[in-house]
Amino acid sequence: MSSGGQPFPLSKLAFMYVKKIAQPLANRIAARAKKDERFKEIFCLPPANMYHFYEAKIKFRFMNIGKVRIKKVPKLDEKTAIELGSNLCAEFIIMSIASVIALNEVMKYKERERQKDLASDLELQELNNCVTRLQNIIESQKEDIDRLRKIILSYEKK
Repeated sequence: MSSGGQPFPLSKLAFMYVKKIAQPLANRIAARAKKDERFKEIFCLPPANMYHFYEAKIKFRFMNIGKVRIKKVPKLDEKTAIELGSNLCAEFIIMSIASVIALNEVMKYKERERQKDLASDLELQELNNCVTRLQNIIESQKEDIDRLRKIILSYEKK
């Protein structure tokens, strides 16, 4: 089965899924930005303009248009900037939540592993203590056997 030359088809699928999930949130952010000027100026326009600026720079460089130095990237119109900014904000929120959930799961997994390690360390220590006690008992029994042997030898000589 061919992936069609796509380097990471699952990652592309995951990002498309995030975009689809983020769309309702992006619509709400865009509606809020249209109503609230301050919200628009803080949360929508700066990320959209920065994204557009760097996207244009990279595209010009890779399309070999970069030989002619681009001095200024043309600004986005406000409607497009609001749409792009709201999409970026929504995707950022969704990815942040997913990252926090993933981090939480990793932390839980590490805690479970730490608990398992502690339990196995405790069991190993208990086994070592049992072995030490058994060695002491064996040593004591050897001494008793030696004493009994000496007593038997002393009775045999008489």
